[in-house]
Amino acid sequence: GPCLFLQFLDCVYQLVHMYPQYFEFTEDYLLELSDHVYSCRFGTLLCDTERERELVAGIRQRTYCLWDHLESHPKASRVSRSYNKDYTGMLMMPHSTLMRNVKLWTKRHAMHGPRPIHIMD
Repeated sequence: GPCLFLQFLDCVYQLVHMYPQYFEFTEDYLLELSDHVYSCRFGTLLCDTERERELVAGIRQRTYCLWDHLESHPKASRVSRSYNKDYTGMLMMPHSTLMRNVKLWTKRHAMHGPRPIHIMD
């Protein structure tokens, strides 16, 4: 459901944050996508499967597609300046290094409250 999708987006955010040269989109794109998980404006993320969306709920006939919306309303802030389609470097670092670089997605998880205080080591 939606909670799992938000966890997935958080994982994608972690990768975008660590490897911006590999991603054509930005954190702002992920934020907009996450905002619409519960917005009920689009049927794209409703139900558990595409089959359920189509056959059981008839979502496509009654709602707009989130992907079409995002493509028809391009914003410069959604396109990464760091993206390099020709980049051939290694994508994943060792697991121990990767886990040390995971950080709180503050723009998403603290969007409606005070920003957390970052304590430096």
